[in-house]
Amino acid sequence: MKILSSLLTALAIMAGTGHAASVLNFNTGTANAVTGDPLPAGISLSVDYAYLETQDALGDPLPIPSWVVDATAGAVQVGNPSVAGYGAAIDGSALNAVDSPVLLTFSGAVNLSSFAIQLDNSTLGNLFGTNIEFFDSADNILWSIPLDQSVSGFSVNDTLALTNVSKIVLPTAAYYDNLSMGLTAVPEPSKAMLLGLGALSVFMRRRRA
Repeated sequence: MKILSSLLTALAIMAGTGHAASVLNFNTGTANAVTGDPLPAGISLSVDYAYLETQDALGDPLPIPSWVVDATAGAVQVGNPSVAGYGAAIDGSALNAVDSPVLLTFSGAVNLSSFAIQLDNSTLGNLFGTNIEFFDSADNILWSIPLDQSVSGFSVNDTLALTNVSKIVLPTAAYYDNLSMGLTAVPEPSKAMLLGLGALSVFMRRRRA
């Protein structure tokens, strides 16, 4: 079973690397408008202001804190960072996360093979470092990418091998632009099992040889 699990993970990662990038450049006035390669079939993306929920409805601590949409915050804003004193525009409008973290939520789990983003051309923001975080549907953290908001125009361009990503959180105190993601949908369990069994069969035949 360990061999099969490893093969399934490898197949998911391999599938992700062949997918071109889906880009959010925030120049259309809508935060979740995608250019470049479309999102995987059957997958949609929502972009919202968010907060970290740490208690359940009874006030008891959650086993795992969860990033949730802030229904009181209104729609995510895009605009020119220079108007707010956050340096010259990078590429037209940018995503405004100055006062609140931004939550990117996929309608279904995706595999993520690359992630790139650029911060505003200012030295404002969190001075002690912060991270972009990636979560699965159970709010387990899968990966984090350090940011330095004190560096003007700080950018990220990482090759990844993440599976079953459901949420991405962009930390507050900055504008973000030119967000790019290499995405593929997670195969249905039955299809993934067939692929895994086929790969396992080939592996076992080669091992006997």
